[in-house]
Amino acid sequence: MNATIHMTARDTEIVQALVQKVRLFAQRQLADHWWNGELTNARRRLKRLAGNGLLARITVQARPIPPLESPLVGWRPGQAAPDFGQVAYQCQQRWRMRPTRPCTAWIATERGEQLFGGVRRGELKHAMQATHDLGVAAVWLRLKQAAPQWAAAWRSEDLLAHTRRGEKLPDAFIVDQAGQVIWVIEFGGGYDAQRVEAFHKDCVTRELPYQLW
Repeated sequence: MNATIHMTARDTEIVQALVQKVRLFAQRQLADHWWNGELTNARRRLKRLAGNGLLARITVQARPIPPLESPLVGWRPGQAAPDFGQVAYQCQQRWRMRPTRPCTAWIATERGEQLFGGVRRGELKHAMQATHDLGVAAVWLRLKQAAPQWAAAWRSEDLLAHTRRGEKLPDAFIVDQAGQVIWVIEFGGGYDAQRVEAFHKDCVTRELPYQLW
């Protein structure tokens, strides 16, 4: 392990996000969001954080994430159900011409979790879900940019798994100051109509507003 480095506000924000908000970031996501697209500088600093045992570099097989500007659906209890077929069509069409390919990504280590508090890391449990996890990360990054108060109030499915035994677990929850869920967040990936409908019905049953991206 390298000599301990001075942690900048950016370093802290990245490690905290990886232990509390999302499972991984693509290297390109990190460079674009925190280094204005300067990949060389991003890679250099990330390697320093890895050398200090806080992050780990991995290679995953994933599809490039399409631009995510706003949710495909925003629904609240009492509103009409969306057109599940149309939502599924939008989910699936965005992956056209985006084949799976190797992607450099970064995750937090167990040491990072111990220092910053969050969910135990050190490995990616479901490598086949890397595209979905990167999509969730993209949603969080978009909220951090457009609605930072939501990004701060974001609780990942890993953090809240113990509270939802026997229930479907969305990708994230937005909570208020009292810890009450005010929005459910789901990255729709390439969902078909049946899966979109199942997600909707689960939120209807629990009377939870949702955004499906």
